[in-house]
Amino acid sequence: MSVGTERTDAVLRILFVCTGNTCRSPMAEAIFRRLAAEKLNCREWELRERGIDVFSAGVAAAENFPASREAIDVLSEYNLDLSQHLSQQVTSRMLEESACVLAMTSRHLNLLCEARPDLADRFFLLDRTGNDISDPIGSGIETYRECVRELTDNLRVWVDELFQKES
Repeated sequence: MSVGTERTDAVLRILFVCTGNTCRSPMAEAIFRRLAAEKLNCREWELRERGIDVFSAGVAAAENFPASREAIDVLSEYNLDLSQHLSQQVTSRMLEESACVLAMTSRHLNLLCEARPDLADRFFLLDRTGNDISDPIGSGIETYRECVRELTDNLRVWVDELFQKES
C-alpha cells in the first residue's frame, strides 16, 4: 500500500483521528512520534527537521480541552508527556495536508470518507486487522494501559511500513 511517503521537500504529515481528541488520538500521536524517532535513529524533535509532522484531531472535539488525566498518567509511565496537549476538531484543511490519516474506528473512517470522498485514498483504519481501537474514556487506568498496548502494537506496523526504506 502506498500512502505517499515519497518525500523531497514536502512534509509527510500523519494525522490521528478519534472522537474528542483527548485520549486515543493524542496517545497515538505521542507513541507514533517515539516509535518513528527510534526507527529513524533520531530524537523526537528531529522528526520535523526530517520532514515528518505528526498530529491529532477529533471528529467531535471541543477546542482546547486537555488530554484526559488517565491518558496523561499512563503515557507518563512511558516517559511521554501529554500535559500540554489541547484538543482540536479535524478540519478539511488538515485532511488535505495529510499524507496519511489514521482513524481509531470504522465509524471515524466512514465519517472522514463521507466528508472528503476525494481524499479517501489517504484514510485508513489504525488497526490493520479491521478492529476498532476501544475508547477508554470514563474507564479506569488499566483500560488506558490496555489501550496504550493496543495502540503501540498497531503503530509499530505503521512505522515499519512508512519508514521501511529509511532504516
